[in-house]
Amino acid sequence: MRINHIHEKGMKDINEDSYLIQDNIFGVFDGAGSLNKYVDDEGKTGGFIASTIAQETFIQNNKSLKELAVEANSQIMAKMQERNIDTTDKLNLWCSNLAVVRFEDKQINWTQLSDAAIIFIYKDNSFKVIRGDNDYDQETMIKWKQLADRKKENIRLELDEQLKSVRRKINITYGFLTGEPKMVNFLQEGREDLSNIKHILLFTDGFTIPKTNPTDPDQWDEFVKMYLNGGIEAIKNHIRSIEDSDPNCWTYPRGKQYDDMTAISITL
Repeated sequence: MRINHIHEKGMKDINEDSYLIQDNIFGVFDGAGSLNKYVDDEGKTGGFIASTIAQETFIQNNKSLKELAVEANSQIMAKMQERNIDTTDKLNLWCSNLAVVRFEDKQINWTQLSDAAIIFIYKDNSFKVIRGDNDYDQETMIKWKQLADRKKENIRLELDEQLKSVRRKINITYGFLTGEPKMVNFLQEGREDLSNIKHILLFTDGFTIPKTNPTDPDQWDEFVKMYLNGGIEAIKNHIRSIEDSDPNCWTYPRGKQYDDMTAISITL
């Protein structure tokens, strides 16, 4: 087994992603802070705290993957309550998604939530993408593109109410670890037989190739081809070059110029 990883912060002072590489379990966790911009005395955002709690829960590796996800979810709620966060308002919630695989005998167990992703690449270079409903921000990005086409500055600020509207639907139309029990309705899990798998990729949303049109499908064929030719470093360099070329996020609609990115590649 050959393992590589990338863990690189984007625009913020800290990387809100966490990752796990230990024994037979591997995972990525993408934190998203509360929209009220909670930061503790040590400069840690709610998103950072949530993804760290998820990582620390899965590192125990002592239950089923679903049970570990449920436990992480509960621990996030407990930490928010400890900090006197009003968790009845979804805008205050700390969030994390997840993509985790665990090797068990001749199989791989996996669990996944929201827009963190798993790709299994088979021996014939065909592949399968496991990702949740990542269209929850598509309406926002369509509006972003409309403003970008008009060369608007500070688009994120102009879309503040839209962003709040999307966050209020969390664990109603799409899922994240937020402490809310309904998260489990969006959690995916399954198994893969090891015999035909050549590579496994786990990555957060910042490791996805940006698109010029938010309604276009993700470019997974290009993504996998790039990985097979140059590994995860080639994908990282491609994404960062796009971000470098588009500081205003006008050509490639997205929430910020540089996003946190975390990826793990496992070659068998």
